[in-house]
Amino acid sequence: MTDLESKERDIVESKELRVKLDNVLTDLHKATGNRRSRERSIAITKLQEAIMWLGMDLKDIGTPTPYPNSYNPSNTIVDKTADNLRF
Repeated sequence: MTDLESKERDIVESKELRVKLDNVLTDLHKATGNRRSRERSIAITKLQEAIMWLGMDLKDIGTPTPYPNSYNPSNTIVDKTADNLRF
């Protein structure tokens, strides 16, 4: 496997994991309903953190930022969430 193929595999893997975690997060939000607890809130936060850290993994691999406008504080543009995640 070439370095490019390995990088592409790693990118796909991280993106797939982010989507899977986002689906679990969505399910947890739905299941929570009226059940509000510190423990569930922490579980939600940790899933959000895992999704964020996989995004940082993509950055480490060298993928371009999906949020190009975030580096310009003079505009009011807010880019859509990467990979169409719902969190």
